[in-house]
Parts: sequence; C-alpha cells; structure tokens
Amino acid sequence: MGCVSFSRQTLERIQSGEILNGLRDSKKIPEPKRLTLRKEILEYASFWHVSFVSANYIDKFNINQAIFYGINRALPKHLTDFRRSENQSVMGSNASKIPQKNTTEISETGNGNDWEGPKTNSLPNKPFLFLDGNYKLKVQTPIAGYLSIPKGDDLVPSISAASILAKTYRDEYMEKMDGKYPGYGFAKHKGYGTEEHREALRKLGISPIHRLSFCDFLRREGSEPSLFSA
Repeated sequence: MGCVSFSRQTLERIQSGEILNGLRDSKKIPEPKRLTLRKEILEYASFWHVSFVSANYIDKFNINQAIFYGINRALPKHLTDFRRSENQSVMGSNASKIPQKNTTEISETGNGNDWEGPKTNSLPNKPFLFLDGNYKLKVQTPIAGYLSIPKGDDLVPSISAASILAKTYRDEYMEKMDGKYPGYGFAKHKGYGTEEHREALRKLGISPIHRLSFCDFLRREGSEPSLFSA
C-alpha cells in the first residue's frame, strides 16, 4: 500500500508537464519507466510511505481488512510527517528499496514491512486523501477527509505515484524472495496468480510467504501442499 503527498506547487508542475511525465496506473507503465518515475517521485514528494501487509495477516483477517490496515499504516500520523511546507496537502493512496539520500527507513513487523521517507517539521494545512477504489474509511487527524475514486490510479497524480511506489517496492521484495525460495518464479511473476506460479506450487508446496487463501486451489485439487511447515 502506498501513500504520496505532493505540494500544490508540485502538482501544478506535474499538470503542466514540467515534471513526472507519464504518471498513470503503475500496471500500465513498463518497468524501466516505473523505476525512472520512482526516483522523481521520491525527489518531489512532500511525504511518502509504503506499507506491506504479511500473508499471515491477510489469511487471519481477510483481504479487505488487510487493505484497511495497510492504508492506516501508510498514512501520516502527524503533521510533522511532511517534509515541505505547503498551503494544502493532497495525498494519494493505492490499495502493496532504494535509499533516498541515506535517510529512508525500513521497519519490519510480524504483519509486514514499511518503507518511508524522512520526516521534518513542515506543517501542511488540512491534508486530504484521494483513495484508489471504492472504499469507506474512518479517517483520523491529521487527515481532514477523503474521496474514493474508482480507477483513481489512472486519474489522480498522487494516487498514480503511490501505485508506482507500491508496485516497485513490492516487485523488488519478490525478487529478493526469489533468491530465498528458489523455484517458484517470484522474480518473474512477482507473486501474481499465473499458471506458472500455480504449477510451481503443485510441485514444491507452499512457502512461508504464500497466502493459504491463495493456495486453496491445491486442496480443491486434492494436493497435499506441505513442503514448508509453519
């Protein structure tokens, strides 16, 4: 789950085409272009945070609760979480590591990982959240309000930027997991439910990072997935 805030001035530069050309739904952008845009997003964002919810959390609470949990973790908790002062902060959140000047922080918990930018004492006024999808949230201070926008990651610059950060960080995590759990093809399919991924599960069983809810097709097929014990 990604969250990005741009200042009003930065949004004007984006809309004029001066910076961040090509912002749109991350899935529609070629990988090299996504990585180029990520560098620019990290440079121009007033605030950014990416949260990654674990497979265990999703299995325990279901995917919708995991989305709400990830959104809550990605949102700023204090006005001082913003890096640049601005008249109004407009954030985008997408409903999933390259260090920035050696100040990026990564925190790991049993429920997932977080990547976030540095924090300084800049005070925006009434930050407002644009959310990709059609969700109903209970927003808390400092968030003044929110608007859910179906297909927002293809329409709103801050949501597009959030989707790019979420996808690129998650893809890199899956590439790392490909080395830890070889044979599943994580570096290629990035964890998506391709037939190649399903076939690897049939042969190898379930790894510790797989969602049991995703692997339920093995039970329906009569397989016994137990290569790795919990």
